[in-house]
Parts: sequence; structure tokens; C-alpha cells
Amino acid sequence: MNDSSEDDLLPRSQPIQEDMALQRKVWRFERAGWYVLLAIVLLTLAGLFSKGPLSTRDISSADGSLRVEYQRFLRNSSTDSLTLHLRGDARQLLEVEIAGELFQGFSVQALQPEPLRASSAGSGVRLWLRADADGQARLYLTLLSTGVGFYDSRISLADQPPLAISQFIYP
Repeated sequence: MNDSSEDDLLPRSQPIQEDMALQRKVWRFERAGWYVLLAIVLLTLAGLFSKGPLSTRDISSADGSLRVEYQRFLRNSSTDSLTLHLRGDARQLLEVEIAGELFQGFSVQALQPEPLRASSAGSGVRLWLRADADGQARLYLTLLSTGVGFYDSRISLADQPPLAISQFIYP
């Protein structure tokens, strides 16, 4: 270097032609790119694109007779579970209806335990389960994501207001 006090951020022509104003813009753009990349990684770890705190939902009816656990964000052709927790009287026959777009965006791979009865109900299905001695029943659905986009569904327990679930399937 000719002069040790030379400012490294000034344009120069020796040993090569440099445009430091343009270089500063490039550095700012790179820095912004790093922040965007960091935000995407953090959102991915938080569950924006699959399982995680942003994706996991657990909703309940006002009286607590129905609780649904599901993932809001899924990937196409992946399997995931939807768990229904039902509450009624001891040994009561509980009727649950699953309606909406759930069966348009998903294929049911497994249903545990098998319901006592099942029937179609419009674009959905109605299932009957027997509560145990404590009045509890659980239904586990294993779903395969077959669609892409938003799917809104409703799950209700025998003439009670439905719980709305909204899921997004990434391509």
C-alpha cells in the first residue's frame, strides 16, 4: 500500500478498478439476504412448514366435551394424525361428525379404534363411539395429505356447535 492512512472504503483504480458505492450496496443486499435466510430457518424450526409450535393446534369446545389435536401446516404426500378427545357420560354412545373439506385434501389411512357405526353426512362422515367408564373416548385418524392449499373443516359432537379447523398443505 502506498499510504497507510488511505481509506479502504474510497473508490480506487489501482491495483484494480473498484466502485465502492456499488460494493456497499452489494454488501447491504447480502446482509439483508442473511437476515431473510435466518428468519426462514427460525420459522422452519418453529413449525411453519411442518410440526412445531406454530403448527401444532389443540382446540376445545366451550364445555370441554370435544377436543381436537391437529397440525395446521402439512406437506403434500405426508402422513399426520388428527386426534379427537370426546367426553360424555359413562358408557354413552357418542356421535361425532367430521364435515367440510377434510376429505377433499386428505385420505384417511387409519382410524383407531374402529367406530361402532359410521355413515356419510353430506360431504363428511358421522361416527359413533362408546365412552369408557369415565365417559372418555378418543379417536385417532391417520391422514395422508393429497391436496395442496387451504382446507377448512368442522368437527362437532352430537348437535353441539362445531369446532372449525383450518389446515394448509404445502406442495
